Amino acid sequence: MRTDEVVEALRLPQDCLRDVHVPKGKLVEQGGFTAADQRRLRDGIKDLRWVAVVKPTVVGIRGHDDGVRCVPELQVMTLELRAGAAAARVNELVHRVFPLPLMLVTATGSEEGSGPIVSMALKRLSQGQTERAVLDGEVLSAQLAASGPETSELEQMFLLELAMGKQPQMDLLALYQGWMDRVLALLAARITGVFKASGTVEQAKERRGALEEMSKLELDLARLRSGARKERQTSRQVDLNLEIKRLQARLVEAKSKL
Repeated sequence: MRTDEVVEALRLPQDCLRDVHVPKGKLVEQGGFTAADQRRLRDGIKDLRWVAVVKPTVVGIRGHDDGVRCVPELQVMTLELRAGAAAARVNELVHRVFPLPLMLVTATGSEEGSGPIVSMALKRLSQGQTERAVLDGEVLSAQLAASGPETSELEQMFLLELAMGKQPQMDLLALYQGWMDRVLALLAARITGVFKASGTVEQAKERRGALEEMSKLELDLARLRSGARKERQTSRQVDLNLEIKRLQARLVEAKSKL
């Protein structure tokens, strides 16, 4: 799958579309990043393009401003990375630079068969700096397969569900959260085998929490299993196996919330 296929799947009006190159120097100057992160941006980015802006005057959906989140418009960008770039970190840095909610579609430049990463993040107004937005939680992302036979039926369903007309229309924040929910639905479907969007914002939050808990539990289980294999003391092996069973039960419970 290519970055342009994801952008096309949004089914945005023609007047939303742009094709503007964003210089790397602009990111470095505005970000307030450490020297290490500045190097990640300079060395990792091959091309960053602003490809769409979703404005109320164009799509007929009002903006959002509740004093915590200000969403006068939404942005869509494509990012092309050089091979070996730290994709997750560079994606996060790009999201941090831009104050408006952003859908970022990243071509990683990595191994064959890997498609783009779709990443999104909620933002809120900074309490310490007026007119500045900061990330409100972790960046949500999902990597797709390359085009061709590697593209799964679930990913095809994901693309079909990205169309703007299928998202909530109450305001632009609701629209953006609809796109985020489709990313969550894809991540959940890779576990359950069923692609299903959440019915409410609360259900989407519960699903995201369950996915994050499952990820943590799987890491803990891998650590415990490794320890159990190496352990020679019988009583300690029993304790580790009991802990493994406890975490497995929590994993089943978390999966039921997907």
